[in-house]
Amino acid sequence: MSTLRLRTLQQPSHLERLLEAFVTHQKFVPEEAYQIRDPEALARPLQAVLDEPSEADRVWACWASGDEAWLFTCQMWPSRSDESGESLLHINCYDGAGELQDSGCWVRTRQQDWQRCVP
Repeated sequence: MSTLRLRTLQQPSHLERLLEAFVTHQKFVPEEAYQIRDPEALARPLQAVLDEPSEADRVWACWASGDEAWLFTCQMWPSRSDESGESLLHINCYDGAGELQDSGCWVRTRQQDWQRCVP
């Protein structure tokens, strides 16, 4: 069994839980959307996004509804996160065709809100 497949069977990491909280709190996907956790169940264009070389410790989450899908990739920016105690995330959002729709840094505040920021 591949490492990626084994990883999907484990409990979500802290970073994965942060990404899921971000997406649902910010309402980037419709309420009726369901989460896809198996990378092999993703459409080929989204699998290609995950196959691209990336920095270490990148996580992903994907939701689908009808013919639409949204893939989010996320990495923590440790320098600022360590200094302030806030979780600073670099998040990319892709549509179902694998096209990058948005990219930015977000911080989770102590009030559990999310704020777009400059790293």
